Amino acid sequence: MLNEDELMELIDQIRFNLPDEIKQANWTVSEQQRIMTEAHAEAARTMSRANERAEETASEHEILRRAERHASQLVKDAQGKSDQIIRDAEAYALEQLKQLEAHLGRTLATVRRGVEALQANQPANEETADQATHG
Repeated sequence: MLNEDELMELIDQIRFNLPDEIKQANWTVSEQQRIMTEAHAEAARTMSRANERAEETASEHEILRRAERHASQLVKDAQGKSDQIIRDAEAYALEQLKQLEAHLGRTLATVRRGVEALQANQPANEETADQATHG
C-alpha cells in the first residue's frame, strides 16, 4: 500500500515530467518540419542556380547541352540530398517519438499503480466508515 505522501509525490512527478515530454515531442516535430523546409529550399536554390547557369551558356549548343546535363545532375544531387535529409529527420523524429512513447508508458504504468493503490484502499475506507456509523 502507498501512503498519501508517496502518492502525492508520484502525482507531482507525473505533473512535472509530462509537460516536458510533450514539449520534446513538439520540438521534434517542429525540427523535422524545419529540416524538410530547409531541404526543399536548398533544392529550389540549387535548381534556380542550375537554371541561371543554363541560361547564361545558352549561346552555344554544346555548352548548352553540358549545362543541361550539369543542371540535371545538380537537381538530382539536390533531390538526393533532400531525400536523405528527410529520411534522417524522419528517423530522428521516430526515435524521439519512440523514446517519448516509452517514457509515457512508464508514466502511465506509474499512474495505473497509483489508481490501483487508491482503489485497493477504497473498500477498507468504506468499511471503516460503515463501522463508525453502525458500530
